[in-house]
Amino acid sequence: MLTASHWIFLIVVILVIIGMAMRRGVIPLCILGTFLMGWVFTKDVVKGIQVVYNANLQSASELLGIIIIIGLMIALLRLLEQIGADQLVLKPFRNLFKGPGSAFWGTGLIKGIISAFVWPTPATMMVGPMMIPIALRAGLPIIGVAMAMNLFGHGIALSGDFIIQGAPKLTSSAAGVGIMDLIKASIPLVIVTGLVSLILSYWFLRRDMKKGLIVNDQLVEEKSQTEFSFASKFAAIVVPLAFLISIILTITLSLRGGDASALIGGVSLLLFTIIALIEHGRRAYEVVMKNLQEGFIFSIKIFAPVIPIAGFFFMGSPDVSPLILGKGAPGYLFDLGNALAHHVPLSAIPVAIIVVLVGIIAGLDGSGFSGLVLVGTLAQALGHPIGANIAVLAALGQMGSVWSGGGTLVPWGVLDIAGVTGVDPEALTRRNFLPVIVGLAAATIVAVIMM
Repeated sequence: MLTASHWIFLIVVILVIIGMAMRRGVIPLCILGTFLMGWVFTKDVVKGIQVVYNANLQSASELLGIIIIIGLMIALLRLLEQIGADQLVLKPFRNLFKGPGSAFWGTGLIKGIISAFVWPTPATMMVGPMMIPIALRAGLPIIGVAMAMNLFGHGIALSGDFIIQGAPKLTSSAAGVGIMDLIKASIPLVIVTGLVSLILSYWFLRRDMKKGLIVNDQLVEEKSQTEFSFASKFAAIVVPLAFLISIILTITLSLRGGDASALIGGVSLLLFTIIALIEHGRRAYEVVMKNLQEGFIFSIKIFAPVIPIAGFFFMGSPDVSPLILGKGAPGYLFDLGNALAHHVPLSAIPVAIIVVLVGIIAGLDGSGFSGLVLVGTLAQALGHPIGANIAVLAALGQMGSVWSGGGTLVPWGVLDIAGVTGVDPEALTRRNFLPVIVGLAAATIVAVIMM
């Protein structure tokens, strides 16, 4: 049964989506929405005020891991720049890309391949620092780099998840179909969604570049440094080698999610410390402290505006909502998704639309996997009465959930990309919005045909 707080949550979600589509800031809206949710749910204005703080605290806790790893990576990169090691690392690859087009597709493809083996967030840390300067040198604006890495990694690679198979395992179990049946059904949907969203994104990017709306003002500047210290040469060899070994270990040890990120973060901090000691000796303390401060200031600057927005949407998750609102709090996104499913007439087209919409809604909490059990169960419940192909229907729901929250459509789902590239998370998701929605619509049409 939907309560008053459910309707408040729904209204705020709709307003946030409209605000993002219109390129308006939504932070005040999310803060006021969080207060209203707390007030109405607890029936106590004081507790409602406390909920505003609790939501931000819980949001920061959920995002702390990515904030820390971005801060460590930036600290390492700043040190490499200071000693000139970045020039040595990039020198063999300066002309890898011949223009913005090859940089967009090449950077995205490399990110997508690595993401397939280690998942997108760790892959961002591995690929971003090395590929971004090369892509910028080729004339691709930084927002284009972010889009390519995001759509290939968090979109195509994660929505299919053909190698690690975490997503299809959850979806297929809930849908009551074999995992290979679901993977086979998802292949054409991944291809269609990916191609449509990528082609549209690239077309919009080049159009805006020609109009002068996007200017590549962050081209890598040529440096005249000709002499390099031992620490520079050491770092130029050891840093890429260490990250390559990290990729191999991540694959061979089957490290996933937080474990893979922990490996990358630990490697980054150790490399940072060792290189600082080699280069600066007794002064390493000052250098380490200064660069860590710069790294974390950069990370917090990127993520701070996202924390209150994510705090509101975390109330949609049945796991996090009680931690914010108190015992007995429901997962509002899940409740709304189920309510929507029960008020739609059953036939192939509306059922397909409702499953992908529920997937998108469930993904709004910023976790592409949290909605997989819901869409899998929904596909089974709605598909059987109309004789639909359950695997196809479940795969479609998986597309909606992962592309939404995995993520390409919500600012708190693209924080790793935003942190590494320095782009505004909301600006990235605004550029993704129309191409991804059109891509999911095309996948829905294909799914209806396949059903």
